[in-house]
Amino acid sequence: MTAWLQVLTAEGVPWALLDARGVVTAIAEEETAPLQVGEPFPLPAGLGWPPEAPAAAEVPSLGECRFYPLEGGGVLAVWGPSCRTLAEALAAERARLPKFVSTLTHELRLPLTSIKGYADLLVKGVMGPVSDPQKQFLEVIRNNVERMATLIERVSEMGKLESGRLRPKREPLVLKQALEAVEKAYRPRCEEKKQTLEVAVPAGLPIVLGDMPRVVQILEAMLDNAHKYTPEGGWISLQAEAVAGGVEVRVCDSGPGIAAEDAPRVFGAFFRSEIPEVRAHPGWGLSLHVAKQLAEHMGGALGFANRPEGGVCFWLRLQAAESRESPTA
Repeated sequence: MTAWLQVLTAEGVPWALLDARGVVTAIAEEETAPLQVGEPFPLPAGLGWPPEAPAAAEVPSLGECRFYPLEGGGVLAVWGPSCRTLAEALAAERARLPKFVSTLTHELRLPLTSIKGYADLLVKGVMGPVSDPQKQFLEVIRNNVERMATLIERVSEMGKLESGRLRPKREPLVLKQALEAVEKAYRPRCEEKKQTLEVAVPAGLPIVLGDMPRVVQILEAMLDNAHKYTPEGGWISLQAEAVAGGVEVRVCDSGPGIAAEDAPRVFGAFFRSEIPEVRAHPGWGLSLHVAKQLAEHMGGALGFANRPEGGVCFWLRLQAAESRESPTA
């Protein structure tokens, strides 16, 4: 058997060699093939035989067949879905998926908004006095509605990024403003959990390129990850410094770090580690996935490295807006 027939067989492509009369002279996996050596191939009507150039036709018993004339008068026949057919089917599915995701998230938002609205009215006592146990139950409802709303928003963003409908801006921005916003949002949460939040943002950082709301979203994902998995009384730092070509922001913590087997999947959609410290906290495994896509769409990068002394540092790099007129930080 020639090398290219071995490749076809190894790849699972069904094939048969035919002679000038259309009789099978060799076939892949003869024991399980629908044809046998020495049998006539079911040639489709209208196909000139032997073909002088590659041709394709539908064979009732085999489906789509492609015929390739060979030197010496033989013909190679292969059947089943071609790479082109599979690529076209995949492209059609990719085009359909964003619309499905958009419809799904739209339809889910309405009932969630209704549930949250009615829960808020009940908590306020609009329908009469509410006991403390009832308030606790309503708070559970509201918290879970907020979790579902976050999931819907992340799935929606993921679909828009993959389809190209969400394109973060790349305009000059003062990174310090974004850092101050996330510090203001997370410092009370860290204090409530008795975590030490250290912030080191030097003056004079270069202006960077990005989309301010999306940069804030990425930083929030980094800080939320640190806050969530750093134990009570632990330590978190938010640092920024100028690096070659831009600015790097690091969020480090004294949490459990990233297990070696989990490292390749940290930014995967819906990935959550199996270690107990992670499973103890609710989550969907989408925030970091979306954050990485946002960073890359803005010309930046998002990554991480474990700290030798324990914990992990996530870093965000954004390009400097050196060639544009922009205010100083």
